[in-house]
Amino acid sequence: MMSRTLHKWLPWVTLINSSNVKADFIAGITCASMSIPQGIAFAAIAGLPAEYGFYSAMVAPIIAVLFGSSWHMVCGPATAISALLFSSLSGLYTPGSAEFIQAALAITFLAGVIQLALGLAKLGNLTNFVSHAVMVGFITGAAFLIMLSQVQHALTANLPRPENLLSFFNALLHVGSQMNFYSLSICAVTIVSAILIRRISGKLPHYLMALILGSIFGYLVQADLHNVPLVGELHEAIPPFALIELSGDTLRELAPGAVVLALIGLLEAASISKAIALKTQQEIDTNREFVGQGMSNMVGSLFSNYMSSGSFTRSGINVEAGARTPLAIIFSSVILLLILSLIAPLFSHLPIPAMAGIIILVGWRLIEFKELIHYAKTSRAELSIALVTLFSTIGISLEFGILVGVGLSLALFLNQTAKPNVRLLAPMTTDEGRYFHNIMHFNLDTCPQIHFIRLDGPLYFGSVDYMNKQFQLLESDYPHKDHWIILCRGLSAIDMQGAHFLKQLVDQRKAAGTQVHLVVRYLWQLERLERFGVLEKVGARHTYPGKGIAIKQIERDMDLSQCARCEYSVFDECVRRKKEGEAMIKKESY
Repeated sequence: MMSRTLHKWLPWVTLINSSNVKADFIAGITCASMSIPQGIAFAAIAGLPAEYGFYSAMVAPIIAVLFGSSWHMVCGPATAISALLFSSLSGLYTPGSAEFIQAALAITFLAGVIQLALGLAKLGNLTNFVSHAVMVGFITGAAFLIMLSQVQHALTANLPRPENLLSFFNALLHVGSQMNFYSLSICAVTIVSAILIRRISGKLPHYLMALILGSIFGYLVQADLHNVPLVGELHEAIPPFALIELSGDTLRELAPGAVVLALIGLLEAASISKAIALKTQQEIDTNREFVGQGMSNMVGSLFSNYMSSGSFTRSGINVEAGARTPLAIIFSSVILLLILSLIAPLFSHLPIPAMAGIIILVGWRLIEFKELIHYAKTSRAELSIALVTLFSTIGISLEFGILVGVGLSLALFLNQTAKPNVRLLAPMTTDEGRYFHNIMHFNLDTCPQIHFIRLDGPLYFGSVDYMNKQFQLLESDYPHKDHWIILCRGLSAIDMQGAHFLKQLVDQRKAAGTQVHLVVRYLWQLERLERFGVLEKVGARHTYPGKGIAIKQIERDMDLSQCARCEYSVFDECVRRKKEGEAMIKKESY
């Protein structure tokens, strides 16, 4: 029993052998080296001391990989999540203060509870409601804010937060005498070093090496003697236990931010796990990923972890470094702890402008230039969603930006669903056979007595008005026919109001002398139409499972005299019907 449970939750245990352990260990060392500069940078973005970035890079990844479904996704502090956490708390607490830290851990716990609840409720499909365009706009907006937030550290000058852009740029234009050129030079050396090292070799830990070079440059120019601030010593390398305090007032203050953090965290994790799975050919269970993220944030917050999610950078490095099982992530956390225990005193010499340079570079690389250009060339709707999200994120707040983006996405989606297609069809012979096609697109002839009308899309309260206008246009462009055959195959949904529209259409056509027929292929459509009374209104005699059967039945009721005079041979039966009509006329003439 125990063995089956272990295999269900940790199937990778059977893959552990000397070869895989060696590969995972090497990947763990590589990933741990990347976690050092990123931990410092992301904690700074979140408004927390550097050690909290390390804590989140140690505990959360292990919990997430044990409870989640992805073997290679590395969780921990992430850029957008860190910026969103800061945005959620900075208006309530002083960044870096004990109250801010306690609130950061509390909101992480709350977000974890929400994520776990969504996972247990099997609501993994929730991530589908946040489109890629929303994430492009949100991440790009967050990246701009992250970069601007580091300008004051790069210059060692007092500047307002970039959330108020006018005040920020006004202060930046008048920063003049406040600017510390030693700080600016250290920041520039760090950025240039990172760019050059990456160009030399993409496999080198360029962020870490650039931080070291920036620190050495700061030491050479005697940064501490020229008012250049330093990070200072880490208080503790081992994640301490944290007691989460949640009062009624705290819950009311943190709940809105926790919901947004939970959803964005899940969206990032789900997207990254699926992207990594394309390379590793692993099957991902989104609901289990929700559980893994929820557990990592709940348990992690008890060990001084702030909000974590999937990291695309560290996950990509983990795969490229040859990781084969989740042991690589466990090794990474343990190695990170050992490294920090040995070199913690050296962090006291790390200049904050060097760290600002790394964060600026991280922010620049997050800007989705390629995606925005792609949207501009291919989809105005997607571009508008991305830009509205971007400007709302920059101009108002990160939370508002993501909500506006999601709202606009849903509005555009509903607008599309409210405009289903109403197409007039007729048979056309091609090299592949004889099939029904759009008469307007292919300039096809139609039967003088029959309309074949295909409905594509949902027939519900939101689309009824548009559908009614389409039928009115159809009647004006193609006047009276004896028979309207409505093809229901393309209907994706039918509600009560949609069914009422069909019943009204039957009555209207009957009054105009036209018989409405239905071709219904799918069982769920048949059941829905029967439940709403549409089949009773149309009549069982006029409801068919296919077009061919409909034509054979309806031809019995067609006017043979019209068939005799018809110049078109739309259907296979037309030749025979024309002869029968001519024979009937000839017989009547005697």
